[in-house]
Amino acid sequence: MNSIYKRTIQNKMDLYLDSHQSFTIYGARRTGKTTLILDYAKKIGLEYKYVDCDLFSNQQRLSVQEVEPLKEFIGSAKLLLIDEAQRVKNIGLNMKIIHDHIPEVKVIATGSSALDLASNVKESMAGRDYSFYLHPLSLQELSQKTDKFDMSYKLQDYLIYGMYPEVIQKESYQEKIDYLYELVNSYLYKDLLELDLIKKPSLILNLLRVLATCLGGEVTSTALAEKVGFSKNTVEKYLDLLEKCFIIKIVRPYNKKIANEIKHPFKVYFWDLGIRNALIEDFKLLELRSDFDLGGMWENFVFIEKMKKTMNNNQYKKYWFWRTSESASKEYDMIEEENGILTVFEIKWGQAGVNKVKKYPVFFDTYKGSDLHVISKDNFTSWLV
Repeated sequence: MNSIYKRTIQNKMDLYLDSHQSFTIYGARRTGKTTLILDYAKKIGLEYKYVDCDLFSNQQRLSVQEVEPLKEFIGSAKLLLIDEAQRVKNIGLNMKIIHDHIPEVKVIATGSSALDLASNVKESMAGRDYSFYLHPLSLQELSQKTDKFDMSYKLQDYLIYGMYPEVIQKESYQEKIDYLYELVNSYLYKDLLELDLIKKPSLILNLLRVLATCLGGEVTSTALAEKVGFSKNTVEKYLDLLEKCFIIKIVRPYNKKIANEIKHPFKVYFWDLGIRNALIEDFKLLELRSDFDLGGMWENFVFIEKMKKTMNNNQYKKYWFWRTSESASKEYDMIEEENGILTVFEIKWGQAGVNKVKKYPVFFDTYKGSDLHVISKDNFTSWLV
């Protein structure tokens, strides 16, 4: 199925098309990686071979580290598409063999887990590979077919059902919900649960459900461990795994002493709110939600959309939140750093929250030259599209 939206990372892929380097595209399952690489192959017009590595037979064929069998497998294709490459043992080494010994073939690999694939590819393919990240659809990508007025009208749908490509294309709310439940129950953790180091599969789901109730709030590994009934070290390991499988994003507090960031409470956002709502089985309308829940969902949405826009457009920015340590703490929802310059964002749903935003001297006297902006439901398209 061809995508009805051009994915923004195609622009970056075009920049390096004529190079001999391979491409590796990371992203959660069902974000559109397969559709992207097939569409891209047809666009550039090279003869291609598509290999689905969820199939064991393909895993075997691609794990042979000898030139002639690989040549025979690739055949006359000039473009090799390796889908879900993390499932092939030592795939990084095989990509290196193809790059060095079959130079007429360009490789594009995808992976729904950065756990083994990223380290494997980076180690074997140093200087031979470009990495890209494909997330659920962004507002910027939706703007190809949806104007800003319609985006504001559909904002509730984005917050409740998320922005997976197939969810966006389904017409009825029940179809969206059914798809999200299928995704959560059948696909989302497929790579995680098949790893030998996952000894407590039930903890993954319990931990995600706890995180889903904490949007916008700060958490600690110790507190999470108490809630799910496992050790702090186990929780920290699983948080890292969930982040590397592109399900969550961990955001640290801004601190000039980077080593101190991990000592403080952190926030966790979901790359897609539809997944979050499916985990807690809550698809009710925004008007029926508590202020805490709505505020957390809105903060999650804005933060993640800002990150998508930055990553999709090849910008080099870093993101944190900020707060003081005293009991009556002062805080800002999002700190953006680019070339040493800080931009501060407060994320507020409605006008009542906007009116309460303050410019704290303790921050702006310390980080001179910083600007403060507010992102609300009334102006979000100006910042995120």
